[in-house]
Amino acid sequence: MMHYVLPLAFIALVYVVMIWLNERYGLFATDRFPSTAAKAGAYAWLGLLLFVLAALVIGSAMHVPTAKDLARTPFYQLFLLHGILVVFLAGWWLLTGRPPLREFFNLRGGDGGEMVMIGLAVGVGGWIFTIIVALLMALILSATGLMPKPAQPPPMIAWMAALPVWKKILIVLSAMTVEEAFFRGWLQKRVGLLASTVLFALAHSGFGQPLLLIGVALISLIIGFTFYRTKNLLPGIIAHGVFDGVQLFVVIPIIFRLMGLG
Repeated sequence: MMHYVLPLAFIALVYVVMIWLNERYGLFATDRFPSTAAKAGAYAWLGLLLFVLAALVIGSAMHVPTAKDLARTPFYQLFLLHGILVVFLAGWWLLTGRPPLREFFNLRGGDGGEMVMIGLAVGVGGWIFTIIVALLMALILSATGLMPKPAQPPPMIAWMAALPVWKKILIVLSAMTVEEAFFRGWLQKRVGLLASTVLFALAHSGFGQPLLLIGVALISLIIGFTFYRTKNLLPGIIAHGVFDGVQLFVVIPIIFRLMGLG
C-alpha cells in the first residue's frame, strides 16, 4: 500500500496545479464549458481519470505480468486502458457542450492526401530514428555491463508476438486512434508537448523494459512535434499506425527468429 502513497500524492498535486492553472491562466482555454456546473463536473471527471490511470500504471509497474499470467489473460483485457480513455473523451466532449467532433479531435479539413503522406513519412522516419537511438543505447548499456546478456524480450512483447494476425491488426488500429486522440488531440493541446510525452511513456510502463520506454518516448516526441506543426491529428494517427505495425509485424518477429525464440 505504501508504494501507492507517494505517486498518488504526486498525482493529487498535478491535479490541483492543473485546476489552478486553468482558473488563473486558462489551461483549458480550448474548451467552452456551457456552465459553471459543467466545468466543476469536468474537473471531477479529470480527477477520476488521473487517479484511475495512476493506480493502473503503479500496479503494472509493481507487478510486470509473467508468461503464465499473460496466458490466462483474456484478449479484450488488453484494451482496458483504451476503453478508459474513450469513456473519458466522451464524457469531456459532453461536458464541454458537444463541440463539432472534427474540432474536438483536431481533424482539420484541407488536403487529406498531404496529411497522410506526412504521417507515412513521420512514421517511417521516426521508426528509423528510434531504432538507431535504441541500438546505440543498448550498445552503451551492454558495454558498461548494465544490460543483462543475453537480453530477453519482455513477456508482454512475446505474448503479443504470438497473437494471430487479426488480433495484431486490432491492437494497431486501437492504439493509433485512441492513443492519438487522447495524448495528442486532448492532452497535448492542454498541457504541452513535453508533459504529454512523459505521460505517454509512463502509460506504457507495463512492458517492464526501460529501454522500450525510451523508444516510446522518442516516437511520442516526434509524433507530438508533428501535431504541433500541423495542428492536425491525422498525420499522428498514420505515423503511430506505421510505427506500431512495423514493430509488431516486422521487427519483433525478426528479433525472435534471430534469438531462436520461434
